[in-house]
Amino acid sequence: MKRVLVLARTFGKYSNEPLALLQNNGFEIERREKVDADGLKGFEAIVVGVQRITREMLQNSSVKIIAKHGVGVDNIDLEAATELGIPVTVTPNANAVSVAELTIGFIFALSKKLIDLHNNLYQKRQFVSNVGLELHGKILGIVGFGSIGKEVAKRALCLGMRVLVYDPYVEESNLRELGVEKMELDELLRQSDFVSLHVPLNENTRHLIGREKISLMKRTAYLINTARGGVVDEKALAEALKSGQIAGAALDVFDVEPLPADSPFFDCPNVIMTPHVGAHTYEAILRMNMMAAESIVDFFNGKIPKHVVNRDVITKLIEKGFSPQS
Repeated sequence: MKRVLVLARTFGKYSNEPLALLQNNGFEIERREKVDADGLKGFEAIVVGVQRITREMLQNSSVKIIAKHGVGVDNIDLEAATELGIPVTVTPNANAVSVAELTIGFIFALSKKLIDLHNNLYQKRQFVSNVGLELHGKILGIVGFGSIGKEVAKRALCLGMRVLVYDPYVEESNLRELGVEKMELDELLRQSDFVSLHVPLNENTRHLIGREKISLMKRTAYLINTARGGVVDEKALAEALKSGQIAGAALDVFDVEPLPADSPFFDCPNVIMTPHVGAHTYEAILRMNMMAAESIVDFFNGKIPKHVVNRDVITKLIEKGFSPQS
């Protein structure tokens, strides 16, 4: 019997459907939350969440496929997986609506000062009002226009916001059709009232938003990050928040997770923080569950799985007799 190691903590947590799919196709499932250098031995497939999968782990294993429960693969050694002929799959679009809704929720919370109002009334028993902002007519700058960025734009446009987009890989004509404007990053930062990040973490985007870029933003502007913590220079952001260089920020992701107790963000009263829950809705989790399970089942049925990110592996799979999906 083929063995699957499940590291993603929400896989099969709220529905038995993905577990049943694997079991009905002859897989034995084992759950763990952590894994060491030898922890992948004896498993043919893994469903991984945020745990780091290194070259050493893969070389010491019999893993044949890695199914990422999500879309960010910065925690997986893709180069090593490709060299070893191991396809790495992701679950694109599964969490797009959920993350987009959280982003819009952050925009409402920041503009209406909802957290401060709640804390003053509920915790301090103080009936004190703050003056907020209307979103109609405000400018939202979206950095990265993949599936999540598009969903954020749709909702912002419905609120009457003007939407600017920075994404060097998207044609301007395509953006105009959607009612958004393409703009270079620096100018987007200068104009936007809210800046929302939706790019993957890689060598080109690490600390994309650093001290210099933050200095371009309006003092009344807000930064929102639901992408990856490493996209932002957290030290520079914390300094900007404390000095009032920008009005505030909302963060769902951090460079180190869980967030260390000595994080400078805990000293910033103008930040809203959530523990990487953008994709944590029942609907998104089930979609990710099923897509990850289907990738594994397809692979062991001789089919090239959908959504393989290390595309060079596909040639190797075809040479081994795997058939493309129709």
